[in-house]
Amino acid sequence: MMRHVRLFATALTLVSAAALGGVVTAGPAAAATYTCGNQGKYYTGTAVTGQGNTGNRVIEAQCLLKSSGYLTAGQVDGVFGTNTYNAVRSFQTMYRKYCNSGVAVDGVVGRDTWAALRGPCPA
Repeated sequence: MMRHVRLFATALTLVSAAALGGVVTAGPAAAATYTCGNQGKYYTGTAVTGQGNTGNRVIEAQCLLKSSGYLTAGQVDGVFGTNTYNAVRSFQTMYRKYCNSGVAVDGVVGRDTWAALRGPCPA
């Protein structure tokens, strides 16, 4: 019952704002974008980072993926969503193939993937 009251109140507010000439927008605000700089600008650790995570760890992973050509500047938004997941899997697949590495292809940035993103193929 309380949920219906809240939904009605929200709908009434939107209709009232529109009727009074107010601006009504729908949907979430646009995500922020970040400028990638030097490696380690946002995060230097190796914590497991995956879908649903947000913040500096994600921004750093996205910047590293961007510098490797797996994301565009507009996709560096600090949200580990589908684009980042797919970029991580693509990176892991290529790294595994060309560096003869056992890095897991799982779409998660863990210890091994952080090392792969930050350095060249192991000798």
